[in-house]
Amino acid sequence: MTAQDPYTRPPQDREGRSRHLSLREICADFARREACLARRAAAAGLSRREFLRLLAAGAAAATVGSAWPHGARAAEAAPKSRVVLVTHPEVLVKEYRVNPPIISQMLDRAVAELTGKRTEAEAWQAIGREDDFVAIKHNSIGAPTLHSHTEINDAVAARLVANAKVKPDRILRVDREIPAPYNDLSPPFTLPSRNLKTHLRRLYTDQATAIVNVAVLKAHFGEGLSEAMKNHLGSVNNPASFHGWEPERLPRSLPELNALEPLRRKTRLVIIDAIRPLFAGGPADNPDYRWDCRALIVATDPVAAAAVGLRILEEKRAAVRGKEWPMTAARGMLAYAQSIGLGNADPDRLDLVRANMG
Repeated sequence: MTAQDPYTRPPQDREGRSRHLSLREICADFARREACLARRAAAAGLSRREFLRLLAAGAAAATVGSAWPHGARAAEAAPKSRVVLVTHPEVLVKEYRVNPPIISQMLDRAVAELTGKRTEAEAWQAIGREDDFVAIKHNSIGAPTLHSHTEINDAVAARLVANAKVKPDRILRVDREIPAPYNDLSPPFTLPSRNLKTHLRRLYTDQATAIVNVAVLKAHFGEGLSEAMKNHLGSVNNPASFHGWEPERLPRSLPELNALEPLRRKTRLVIIDAIRPLFAGGPADNPDYRWDCRALIVATDPVAAAAVGLRILEEKRAAVRGKEWPMTAARGMLAYAQSIGLGNADPDRLDLVRANMG
């Protein structure tokens, strides 16, 4: 991997700093990435069309499913994953500011649709229990304009206290800065495909009994994707070791990280903030590539939630560019996640519920 590898970083200025790009520059950068992909496909004996088709179908990742104990067979037998896409025309107040009562209403509706319970109270009781210690893992790295809205954290905590009787002092809202003693490191975990060693914070291994994953939806380095799985790079000690959207790096390591037993077993709810997503030019914010989607994506399956988010971004990218503008690395990541049994990505494995409020 070199500094010029287009999978590694976005174009930078002469001082090596990330900068905002025009849409023309982004399209040119995407063309360079397409050329890089074609070279990789040719080296593997595939045409670019064959490689893209395999990624979209998930077949490419199935060939490496044996690297993880869950394997492709587990994914084949999995039931459909329900994902709720809830929208409200009045959720935005101005620019990035949101209306807290509307956020609460959206979450109530989404959790009710997700769980199939008769009342909102019963729905939240399916997410939390009175004896839980809940870690709400949000994303603040892009503050003040490209982060998951803190109003989501507040609404989730309030609903868990009111309806599931979780004690307020047993709900912790965190991102990368975790208070002691919860920030101590766990024993090492080894992610199989790259033999990558990493440590989770003990909040997730020892203390929390439930995790609510609150992520933000944005394009990352051209063809990668920030969403619920990538959100947990804030839960490990060495996030830089994961980076790079080459097919063997983030597209494999992120699913393997999320498949670790503490994260996989304890995740009760996944919320992707798609109120004002970023469809290009990430990870740095640029208002030219934001739009008012006014949506939350809610699920228990992080892969399924990411798949819906990817569909939203790719539809917007195609509308802006006037032709298909795929996020190839993100497609490969979701295909691999499905192949190891982490969750469902294929459309025929999703039960998408659209809840348009207001």
